[in-house]
Amino acid sequence: MKILIPIMLLCSTLWSETYYYEYGKKVKLTKLKETRVVNDQNISYYQNSAGQNIGVKNAVITKCKQLDQCTALFEKYNLTQIQNLTKKILLIKLDKGVDPFEISQKLALEDKIEFAHPNFIKKRQKR
Repeated sequence: MKILIPIMLLCSTLWSETYYYEYGKKVKLTKLKETRVVNDQNISYYQNSAGQNIGVKNAVITKCKQLDQCTALFEKYNLTQIQNLTKKILLIKLDKGVDPFEISQKLALEDKIEFAHPNFIKKRQKR
């Protein structure tokens, strides 16, 4: 039994997935070793299945169907650093050590949430 527990833990970390939902579809990512600190924020880097590198800040962007209904939901997940980007879209800054993918996955599955995903860093493009 003592041998079985470490083996189970090892297997669960090997097969754990990092993903987010985009337009209702699961997008899998592979974590890269590179991380940076910019303006006191940790930025982790991942690669998607298309080979694109994606930076992720320790925050989540979410849209509530009805903003007043989401307050209890944010309390449920201990989310307190909330900034309004629009009337229904919010930026939720996470404490150190909190996984933005895990929180966004949990929020995306809630009925009161229209979408939730980590705060990705994207390059600016001229239109």
